[in-house]
Amino acid sequence: MSDVRGVAVVLAAEIVFVSDLAGSGVEWRTTTGRDDESTIRTLRVIQRKLARVVSPFYGKTPSA
Repeated sequence: MSDVRGVAVVLAAEIVFVSDLAGSGVEWRTTTGRDDESTIRTLRVIQRKLARVVSPFYGKTPSA
């Protein structure tokens, strides 16, 4: 997986989980059947696994 792809994966996961505008947001449990607590733990695992790849992009716009 390229670094830019890793950044896209983390950003997409974060948006889908928390955004009412572009994701499930407050309807997360209804749309996925998963509770917030277990999902945030999974999201944190993804963030930690990709932290080395993502951190150089903090505050920047990744380009393909």
